[in-house]
Amino acid sequence: MRKLLLTLILFMAIVGQANSSAIAFLNDVNAEWKNNFDGQQLAKSVRTCNDCSFNSWIATHLMLVEQTLRQRPVGHLDAVQTLNRSRLLDELNAYWHTGMFPVNDYLTFKNPVFIDRKGTHCAVGYLMQQSGAESLARRIDSDNKFIYVKDIKTPGVAEWAFENGFTIDELAWIQPGYPPSTTVAGMEGGFNGSVNALIVDPASQLLYAGGSFNASTKGAVCNGVAVYASGIGGWDWIGLGTGVNGTVNAIVIHNSKLYVGGEFTMAGTVTAMNVAVYDLMSQQWQSLGNLDSTVNSLAVYNNEIYAGGRFTGLVSRWTGTQWQDITAGYIYNGEARTLEVYNNNLVIGGSFELLTGALRRNVAVYDGTQMMNMGFGTPTPVNDFEIFHDTIYAACDVVAGTDTCALAWFVNADWEVLLKPFNLPMSYFSGTSVLNLFVAENRLFGAGEFSCASGMTYGNRMMEISFDSLSGDAVCTPLIMADSSVRTMTAYNNVITFGGNFITAQNDTLNHVGQLLNVLTAISGNEKQTSGSMNVFPNPTSGYIHVLVNDFSNQGKCVVRILDVMGREILSQKIEQPLTSLDLCGKSAGIYTVQLIDDSGNSMGVKRVVVK
Repeated sequence: MRKLLLTLILFMAIVGQANSSAIAFLNDVNAEWKNNFDGQQLAKSVRTCNDCSFNSWIATHLMLVEQTLRQRPVGHLDAVQTLNRSRLLDELNAYWHTGMFPVNDYLTFKNPVFIDRKGTHCAVGYLMQQSGAESLARRIDSDNKFIYVKDIKTPGVAEWAFENGFTIDELAWIQPGYPPSTTVAGMEGGFNGSVNALIVDPASQLLYAGGSFNASTKGAVCNGVAVYASGIGGWDWIGLGTGVNGTVNAIVIHNSKLYVGGEFTMAGTVTAMNVAVYDLMSQQWQSLGNLDSTVNSLAVYNNEIYAGGRFTGLVSRWTGTQWQDITAGYIYNGEARTLEVYNNNLVIGGSFELLTGALRRNVAVYDGTQMMNMGFGTPTPVNDFEIFHDTIYAACDVVAGTDTCALAWFVNADWEVLLKPFNLPMSYFSGTSVLNLFVAENRLFGAGEFSCASGMTYGNRMMEISFDSLSGDAVCTPLIMADSSVRTMTAYNNVITFGGNFITAQNDTLNHVGQLLNVLTAISGNEKQTSGSMNVFPNPTSGYIHVLVNDFSNQGKCVVRILDVMGREILSQKIEQPLTSLDLCGKSAGIYTVQLIDDSGNSMGVKRVVVK
């Protein structure tokens, strides 16, 4: 890693013509560049590198700051200050050469982190540590981990800067911000095969997974479909009976029954050609007729089950006794990949043509009686739909022939391309497919087989999609780095849970299923999280948290619960007074859920808290 970082830095430091875009990159690391004109002259000799990591740019920033500070006159300093300054600039040189910088896995925006949860110091904190002022660095971190140097109020900083020959402005220039680093968590080791579908039962709040696996990595047998639950041996993925003898591509839950579709011939002990149903009450598999080829998608429309896939007709409705083709040849030559209910219609997406006499493809709509076109369709095949701000969006294969379209939306009675491959100095998107769309907290997320960048943040296979307020262009903010595709996403206990072909993400071994811990519900510095029911502070915390109940009319009748990221209760306490303190000392670092429950078991409020 260190050799790679140094190689990138040397590449970026090749002397060339004046390059103003390098200043733009460096300004994104630290906005103080605009106030240091001598440094800007040096930075103009740096060539940009569009695919370099943010850490590479932090190292380049520190290298240039170090060189600039060495060139500044020191005649106003005494001998001790001059020596101290020189020694600490040597330490700064060693610091940026290591390439080991704090990780911002606290906030959802770029911000300084004085000392991260693994004890890695920011550049200024490191200089304090190497000068023998570690206690000062720790006090600053305790007062406010996310503070900018110019805002530090901790006593002793100005004196330390003076003794070591620096100005506060110089220290502020040294201090970079760090991009958000999403934290992933495994789910009891995951599976031995790909996860293609994830769904949460709205009644039980249990999480179900479907895919090409036959066991959890802990050894539990779960053929094609499993539920995440607590068993005799603790939390694990548990099979639904003997499961299916093949692959599950789609799951829906309706009227206490779990419907699965994919490629298989048996479900439990019953014959089931590519589609079956599991009764969640009796815990028995039941036959659901036969479809003669792969099922890709399932949906509930008008209180009935619909299936889409590669079978004859491509889309069929379950009548209660048999499957009935609803297309009557209106769509043909391909497959249906996804079904979505939108504006009281069933929207069908995939790779197919329409029998309309005009070039229409990949999208059709069924109103419960007849098939119809939906504009001219999308330029490339559709893998998934999602409703966002009352508009339907389509996730697509990126390239088909000479056409490109990764994301489209339906406006003005037709489909309009929103995202296709692009490469700009501060951002890019490329890949083969967007496979899944997901909406949470009024935000749109995409997953698939792609890579992207936004500003100085680079990643692949999962992204948040937003839109520039002026141009309307799509902005792709990466969320992870994974070793293979992400195929499905859902929210489980208010945490994004994702599955796919991957083994690792963020260098952690997940085995096809994992969770993103700090994407939903942003948590900031020392602010209280407030809603109508309660406040929780301090946040983040390294010990106690305080829960302030705003409406204490239910005194003695409500309970506060602390849940870990897997939804397991680790602490519960009855509320006896408006302000209650809970001891989280000794708890593992991470994100926890704070729930306020009334005497009837109803939720009165939910908050998230970071334990450092």
